[in-house]
Amino acid sequence: LRATGGRRRVASWARRLAPAAVLLRLTVGLSYFIAAEIAVPAQWGASAAYLILAAALALCSALAPAGIAPLAASGVVIASWLITSSLYEDHGGLWIPAAVAVLLYAGHSTAAVAQRFRTTTAVDSEIVHTWARHLGIVSASTLAFAGLLALFTAYFAAIPPAVAVGIGLVAAVTVIYVLARSLHNPSSR
Repeated sequence: LRATGGRRRVASWARRLAPAAVLLRLTVGLSYFIAAEIAVPAQWGASAAYLILAAALALCSALAPAGIAPLAASGVVIASWLITSSLYEDHGGLWIPAAVAVLLYAGHSTAAVAQRFRTTTAVDSEIVHTWARHLGIVSASTLAFAGLLALFTAYFAAIPPAVAVGIGLVAAVTVIYVLARSLHNPSSR
């Protein structure tokens, strides 16, 4: 009887799944998993222990976006990248941190949206479009700044790489701040 009741509950839940809410949670999990894999060299990323850790953190972040899991996943990815960059100086230049930053922002911003909805709650398309627009703006601006800074550090040697990374971080935070302020500004609507 318990098995039959459990199957009925699972089938009922599966029929009521909202595609947008599931897509948001899938985006959270994939963003954190891909960021964790990019942050380390290929031989580390292919190890069973790291794969299990990355998959577990990504799964926990996707299933409980309102909990501590997204913060833990971000911390593990950043720590992995810091350890990797201190051991391997040639690990991707500016492109690895730019890609990791974009993926961490995607995971974090999506978790902030996904925590407001259950997997069975229908999500308004305006919410999804606003989220996708902001994610696209931040991603494009981060990658554009990384490309510009990579150009200056690789070909012109105008600024040292550490300063370039700092400028890129300030630029990304500025874009995020402007987007957040625009959400709270009633005159922009």
